This record gives sequence, structure tokens and C-alpha cells, in this order.
Amino acid sequence: MKQFSAGKELSIYLKDVRKQGLKTGFVATMGALHKGHIALIEQAKKENDLVICSIFVNPLQFNRKEDLEKYPNRIKDDKALLEQGGCDILFTPYKEDMYPREPNLSFNFGSIGKGMEAEYRPSHFEGVAAVINRFFELLNPDKAYFGEKDYQQLAIVRWLAKEKRFNTEVVGCKTIRFENGLAMSSRNFLLAEAEFETAAEIYQVLEFCKENRSSYSPNELAAKCFKMLSENFDPEYFIIADELTMKPLSDWSESKNPRAFVAAYLSTVRLIDNLSLNP
Repeated sequence: MKQFSAGKELSIYLKDVRKQGLKTGFVATMGALHKGHIALIEQAKKENDLVICSIFVNPLQFNRKEDLEKYPNRIKDDKALLEQGGCDILFTPYKEDMYPREPNLSFNFGSIGKGMEAEYRPSHFEGVAAVINRFFELLNPDKAYFGEKDYQQLAIVRWLAKEKRFNTEVVGCKTIRFENGLAMSSRNFLLAEAEFETAAEIYQVLEFCKENRSSYSPNELAAKCFKMLSENFDPEYFIIADELTMKPLSDWSESKNPRAFVAAYLSTVRLIDNLSLNP
């Protein structure tokens, strides 16, 4: 596995790669890697000649300073996982390379940039769009892989690729879960051992939502699921929305692709998840 930190150096290397007719797949991460990230790399490996993985804790994605400060740093373990997963290139960019000038944070995402994560993490998606825009400029990958666990973020990246006319295909990949259903996330490293099983209740409530879709209106079902979560969590939202527009539903007829979205605190750890409600 090759490692680069200078963006210009990596760009030159990738130009040579493209001259050879080789395809590149890209996986953007902030480190603290887990099997979910490795699954993205493995899928990228199947569909491309070379796989690039970035590790960059993007300060623009954090609206709370304390979240940035306590974000896990596991670079040694991360490198070992990437080697095992078959990553070809690790990119750990200098901040000056990512943001050589004041980044543009003015984006008009439309309905996908409203509500849910956009409401509870102000400026988060602007930070995501800014960093992915820069990665796509530097790397120009053929395909880029993002997990469905951050579904609203995936919608933002797809919007960005289309809006900026990048030649990069954005590929969404299924959420990887532990046996108990808990979605794999870098934030899981912050959970106490005793909280691990409790955290899985989020997925159980999502499953309940899917199984009881025919018995309630979207608003009634979302309210019921929010109440269920409130027993052991401090939920911020439980919303049933169209997965393309992210607009909340008041009637099932409003969407062919309804999806349940949730964010909740377990102690001090904020967890998010989502699930398609189609059969």
C-alpha cells in the first residue's frame, strides 16, 4: 500500500495511472475504521483496478468543537485494516492541501439539505460538500463509495457530483451491521461495553417501524417509534421521509420509497441510523 500526504504528488501519480487505462475507486473516511469501511473498500476493489482511501478528520463537518476533539484517532490500527482490506493507496492529506484557500460553503441543496442531520448539525453538509468537492478535484476517481448509514449525506454527495459535473460515479453501499443489528460506526468506539447491546435497540425500533407500516400513518408510526426510543435513549428525531427528496411523509401515498431516519443519544454518544420501509 502506497501512502501520500501531498495532494499534488498524488495527483501526478494518478495521471500516470489513468494514462495506463486503469480505473480508480475512492473511499473517503475520517479514520477510526471498521468493517463497514472495509466493505466499501472491498466493493471498490471488485469494480476498479486501484482503490484509494483517504483519512482526513474534516473540521468543517463538526458544528461542536467537543465532537471534533473527542473523535477517535486510531491511525496505526487503521493502516493495518487497510492493508488487510486490499487498499492500494492511502491518502492522509495536509490541511493546507485540502483548503489552500477559504472553502466555498455556499450550496443550495434543496430539500435534501433540510431537516434531520441538516437541522441538528448546522453547516455539517456544507462541510461534507466542501471536502468531497476538493477530493474529487484532486483525485478525479472513476467511482466513489459511500455507506447508506449516512443516507442523507449520500444524497448530498450525489447532488454534488451532478451539480459540479464531476466524472465520478457515486455508489451507495448497504449498511454493515453487527450481529445484534447495530450499524457499524466510528462512534461505536466511544460506547462503554455495557452500552453496546442497548445501542442495538435503535435497529430493533427501525425493524418495528418497517413491520408495522400498514397499521399506522407515517406521523403516527414515527411518533410511536420516538416514544419507544425515549425509554433508553435521548432521541433527537425519528422521521419517515422519501429517500430521494428527504421530505417527511404525512401519507404513505406520497412516496414509493419511504425510509425511516433516526438520531439518538445514548449517554454522550450520538448514534444515527436509517432503514428502507419497502418490503
